[in-house]
Amino acid sequence: MKRMIHKPGILLPGLRVNATGWFTAVAGITWLGLAACEALAGWQPASNVTLRAGLTVQELYDDNVYILDTAPAPGVTVPQGLTVGQARLASWVTSVTPSATVAWEPWDLFRLSASYAPEFQWFHNAPSEDHVAHRATLSVGGHRDRFVWDWRHQWLGIDGSHLGPVTLRPGDCRAIGGIPLRDRRDAVVYRTQWRATVPVDGGFVRPVAALYVHDFRTDQRPNAEPSRYLYDNFIDRWDAQGGLDVGWPVGQRGHFLIGYRFGHQHQGELLGKESPYSNDYHRFLLGFEGSPASWLKLAVLAGPDVRDWDEPPAAFRQSELLYWVDATVTLLPTARDTITLRAVRYEQPAFTSHSVYEDILYHASWHHRFTESLTVAVSLSLYIGDWQAPAMREDWIYTPGVVARYRLDEHWEVECSYSHDTAVNRVSTRLAPYAEGREYNRNRVGVSVRYSY
Repeated sequence: MKRMIHKPGILLPGLRVNATGWFTAVAGITWLGLAACEALAGWQPASNVTLRAGLTVQELYDDNVYILDTAPAPGVTVPQGLTVGQARLASWVTSVTPSATVAWEPWDLFRLSASYAPEFQWFHNAPSEDHVAHRATLSVGGHRDRFVWDWRHQWLGIDGSHLGPVTLRPGDCRAIGGIPLRDRRDAVVYRTQWRATVPVDGGFVRPVAALYVHDFRTDQRPNAEPSRYLYDNFIDRWDAQGGLDVGWPVGQRGHFLIGYRFGHQHQGELLGKESPYSNDYHRFLLGFEGSPASWLKLAVLAGPDVRDWDEPPAAFRQSELLYWVDATVTLLPTARDTITLRAVRYEQPAFTSHSVYEDILYHASWHHRFTESLTVAVSLSLYIGDWQAPAMREDWIYTPGVVARYRLDEHWEVECSYSHDTAVNRVSTRLAPYAEGREYNRNRVGVSVRYSY
C-alpha cells in the first residue's frame, strides 16, 4: 500500500480539503456510489449470483478527537514536524462509505462471497486525523447434511498519517494504547479463520485454525526527552493458532465441548530491539453451544492458557494463571426484543510498548423493534487492559451508547447514535507518574443515511 504523508489541508494526493475541496470530495464520492447502485440495479446476474451495493454518509460530532483531557504543562514544546494532540479538541467528522458485495452459490458444498467498503473520513478541525479505511472480506464454505466448512478472510488497510500521536506532558499514552488514534494511521490488518464441522454420531469433531497479523506502517522514533513529550511508537504483532473441538450432544438442542489450541504470538521490534514477550501457548477449553430453550442461545468457550515465553524480564509474572474466554449469551424474551451478553478475555502483546496485557471486554445490549421500520438498541460495555508486571498499567473504559434506526423503505435507512467514553486509570501515580494523563472523557453524536440495493 502506498504510504500517505499528511500535510495541513491534504487528505489524498492532489485533493485539498479546504471548504470547497471537502464539499467536492463528499459530493463526488456520494454521486459515484449512488451511480454504481443504480447501474447494478439495471443488471441481471445469473440465478446463483447475488449482488448488493450501498452507500452510507455520516455526519458526527466528536467532542474529544485526540481523546485527551490533560492540558500540557506551561512551556512544554515538541520538535517541529510532529502533530501534537490537543486537549478537549472538538470537531465535526464527515464520512462517506460506498460498498459492494457479491455472493456466488453454485452448489451446497461450495459458496463464495466477497465485499469491499472504503470509508473516507474528514476531521474538520483536525486534518492530521483524516484517513481512508479500506475494508475487504472474502468467505468460502459450504455444507452437506451436517458437514459444514468455512474459510473467512478480512483485510483492513488504513491510509492515514505515517506519524504516531504525540502528547505533551503531563499527558500520557491513552488508556489501552489509544485505539481510536491508532486506527487512523497507516497500517494493514489481516485476519483469517478456517474450520470444518464433521458429524460423528450425534456429536461432531471440528478442526480449527486462525491467523491475525497487525502490520503498522507508522515511523518509530525515540523519545529522547520523555519528561517533555511522548511519541507513540506502534509495534507489529501477529498470532497464529490451530486446534480441535469435540462436541457431545446434550438433549436435542445443544452440545458440550472440549477443545485444545496450540499457538504462537509474536511481537515485533521497538527501535531495532527485539521483544522478549513472544511466546508459544497451550489453551485448554470447555464450553457449550446450542439453544437449550426457545428464548435462550449459548455459545460459551473458556479455559486456562499455559504460556512458554521467550526471555522476559526478571520481574515478569511468568507463573500467573491466565484465562481465555469467548462467551455469548442471547436472550429472546419477546418476538421484538433481543438481549445479548458477551464476555471476551485473552492475553496478547501490547502495540505501544514491549509488554503483554490481558484484553478484557464485558458487553451488554438490548435491541427492541418498535415497528417493522423502527429499531432502538441500548448498550453498555466495559473494556479493560490489564498489564503484567513490570509494566505499570491497568486501564478501564466505560462506554454506554444508544442507536436508533428507521427504515424509510426497502432502499433507504436513517440512523442516529450517541456514545460516551470514560477512561479510568487504575494504578497508583506514585508508581507511574503520568498515569492520570491516560484518562479522558469523550462524547460522540452522529446521524447517518444509508442507501442500499
